[in-house]
Amino acid sequence: MNDNSVGQAQLDTLQKKLDSAIDSRRTLEEDFKTQSTLLIQFISKLSLVSKGVDLELDNRLAKLRALFTKSAPIADIENSIAIITKLLQQHAITNEKNIAQMHQRFNFAGESLQKVNGLPSDLRRNLRELLSETKSTKDALIQYVPLLSQLLEFYINALSAKEKAATNGLLTTPNNAGDSAQTTLETSSENNSNTASTFELDGSLLEKISVTLSALNLSQAHTNQLLAIKKKLMADTTNKEIVNHFLEIFDVIVAEFKNEQNNAKSFLTSLSDTLTSVQLAVKETLETQKSSQLANDKINVVLQKQLVDMTGTVEKALSLDQVKLDINDKLQKIAGTLEAKSKIEQQSQLALSQKLTKMAEKVAQLEEKSRVFEEKLAEQQIKSMQDALTKLANRAAFDDYFAKAMVRFQHRPFELALVVIDIDDFKKINDTYGHSAGDKTLQVIANTIQKHVSKDVFVGRYGGEEFVLIYSQTAETDLINELNTINKQVARLPFKFKNNKVSITLSIGATHIRTDDNIHLAFERADEAMYKAKSQGKNQVIYSK
Repeated sequence: MNDNSVGQAQLDTLQKKLDSAIDSRRTLEEDFKTQSTLLIQFISKLSLVSKGVDLELDNRLAKLRALFTKSAPIADIENSIAIITKLLQQHAITNEKNIAQMHQRFNFAGESLQKVNGLPSDLRRNLRELLSETKSTKDALIQYVPLLSQLLEFYINALSAKEKAATNGLLTTPNNAGDSAQTTLETSSENNSNTASTFELDGSLLEKISVTLSALNLSQAHTNQLLAIKKKLMADTTNKEIVNHFLEIFDVIVAEFKNEQNNAKSFLTSLSDTLTSVQLAVKETLETQKSSQLANDKINVVLQKQLVDMTGTVEKALSLDQVKLDINDKLQKIAGTLEAKSKIEQQSQLALSQKLTKMAEKVAQLEEKSRVFEEKLAEQQIKSMQDALTKLANRAAFDDYFAKAMVRFQHRPFELALVVIDIDDFKKINDTYGHSAGDKTLQVIANTIQKHVSKDVFVGRYGGEEFVLIYSQTAETDLINELNTINKQVARLPFKFKNNKVSITLSIGATHIRTDDNIHLAFERADEAMYKAKSQGKNQVIYSK
């Protein structure tokens, strides 16, 4: 072999090692990308869970997502995580203080109500029972919601009792008889004042209440109850009616919580019972096997002894006839022993088979219950990502979808576009024709948008009268043409409220994602384009490069 051949062989070997190293590096890069994607998705979901708890925490989590999206240095990411950790610790301390403060105020309010004279005996007894139940601090603020609902109801009943007593002249007490006329006069004056007074609620507060109620994802029955209460809440304005409607809302929400708790409790109880049954069946099976093994061991000892006796008989026999006679007797005993052993084994196998059958049935029941519960969890997951009013994806679903789309875009850029849509003069519709008309308008426009967008376009309700769209693989010209078509279709909708024909239009802002973008920059650019469309006359599409 000459020097050229040796050199070529070495080059080939080095080339193979280089190719192997390149493949290994590519695999590592793909694993790193996958792990980065999972980490960013986790942080995104974590930020969604904690969204609205604290504004600074929301901003810090958004910055952390942006750092991951841009593949920032690890030192910057560690610094951001350290800041978020401190914020979470501070929030935990604040939450404990809020719970303690809520507990103190709740008990103070209840004890103050106890001191009021003239309370009906049943009301005083129920109040005493409620306060005895709340001696210890609860674990979370949400646990005080049903308790506050009961306490509010007690206050309303107390007010009603005092009003009735004032009307019948029953507020006079033996110790204060001289002041009875004055007390009755003041109470009568207060009653007249309460009857005439109304809540001074502006449109923005009512709108916030309406949006909050619409965003609650409850079961169908409770959702229908909530919508009916919301309509009454928007129609009634007197002091007592407003409070009663809030109490009704509390009752519906508490009923939904109790329903979910009962479902979970029922499943867990059933799961525990089934697992206990399986455990007992396994234990019984092991005991049966142990018992069978002991019986077999005893029979084996008997057989061994019988065989030894038969051997001894042969050795001690004086004649062949005597051997035949003794062996025949011994063989019959051995046959009887073997038959007993066979019966024991059959009984053991039958018992074991029955136990295994029962265990299989219990496991099948457990699997069926698990499947039903998984389906319920899947339904709840869908509800949590769906807007209750329009049935579109909600804000949480948009945040999750857009974050994943941005991760894909950062790894391999493609035509990714974000669109923000706002209904023009929507407040005027609510103020003029009522919130039920506003809800119907949102539903019709949501259906129209969904009907006229291209396939695979994400459509969601961002909140209030705002909608968001996410386009993939759609160029600027095609995007603008489709958005103009949607705007024209909405403008043609034949809205009619209280026999008045109303034309409704949209202001639309759109943008394509840039390589140096993050989630917030892209959304702000689309949002600014939408407001530019409003400032330039509404009913148009503005594209921001």
